[in-house]
Parts: sequence; C-alpha cells; structure tokens
Amino acid sequence: MADSPWDEIREKFQTALALSRVELHKNPEKEPYKSKYSARALLEEVKALLGPAPEDEDERPQADDSLGAGEHALGLPAELVEAEGPVAQGAVRRAVIEFHLGVNHIDTEELSAGEEHLVKCLRLLRKYRLSHDCVSLYIQAQNNLGILWSEREEIETAQAYLESSEALYNQYMKEIGSPPLDPTEHFLPEEEKLPEQERSKRTT
Repeated sequence: MADSPWDEIREKFQTALALSRVELHKNPEKEPYKSKYSARALLEEVKALLGPAPEDEDERPQADDSLGAGEHALGLPAELVEAEGPVAQGAVRRAVIEFHLGVNHIDTEELSAGEEHLVKCLRLLRKYRLSHDCVSLYIQAQNNLGILWSEREEIETAQAYLESSEALYNQYMKEIGSPPLDPTEHFLPEEEKLPEQERSKRTT
C-alpha cells in the first residue's frame, strides 16, 4: 500500500512496466493487447498524478518535433543543461511517461498516437537532452520515431531521427562519457538506482 503520492506514482509506474513486458500470447486470445491497455491506463494515472509540465502552458510546436528537421537532425552540438530542480525534474518525469505511452501505442498499432507521445517526450527534454539524466531517454525516443517513420516508408524522415540520435550519442560519449541514467531510474528511490556497470550494459 502506498504511503504517499510519490509512493503511489512509483508503484503504478513499476506495475505498468511489468504489464508492458507481458508477451502477447499470454493475453486472452480475443484480447491480445489486454496487458498493454492495462499498462496504458496506469501510465495515464501516473501522468495525472504528476500534474501538468511547465511546457504545457506555452507549447509551440517546432519543426524538429514533427519532422526530425532542425538542429537535432543536422547533428549540431547540444548545450549541456542539467535537469536540476523541481521544474526540470517534473518535466523529465513527465517525458518518461510520454515515452512509455508512445511505445505502448506503437505496440498496439496506433502509430499516430504513438508518434504524438514520442514527439511530446522530445519537446519536454529538448533543453536537457545532453545531460546525464536525459540523454538515454532522448536517444530512445528518437530511435523509436526513426523506426516508426521507416515503417511508413518515409525514409528521409526516419534517417533524420536516427542520424540525430547517433550524433547526440557521439557528442555525449565524447564530452561526458559516463554511463547515462536509464529511463526507468527516474521512478526509483536513490538506493535502488542502477550501478554504473549495469548502466554501461544498457547503453552499449
């Protein structure tokens, strides 16, 4: 039983991750996505508990969000801005949820909704994308968008996302180099976060 709102958020998030990993054949034959839908409902509950991210108040779509164009796709260097303080941490945790909602919708063949959530993830993380806490999540979101666009046979857009992702990874490894935080760690207590060796395995 959760003792606080944060405990409740963590429990719901971990349960959602577990449901997301359930293999399709283990669901009822007539409801192959049952566990995915259950995970989605929990992720939406976590999103509501987290409250609106600051960016929600003044969101202006950017070219690089929807099309993979702009500085990210061109591979121009990102500036290092650490995700410190309650405003930044709130945006990052919200981005983690948007990422998992995006993957969830893609897994259930709802590609447009999946794209929308992944783009939202990128938008929330844009400022912090080179930081130790956010780079892995940003790269994973871009990679998933690259795969999504390749499945639509929009090869140029897919390539833009994938090349941007690779450029960010290379910049991070060159300038910082330490194993980045795994996206799931944003909802773990400090004592349960991964050791650097495990992070290295997940990065490579």
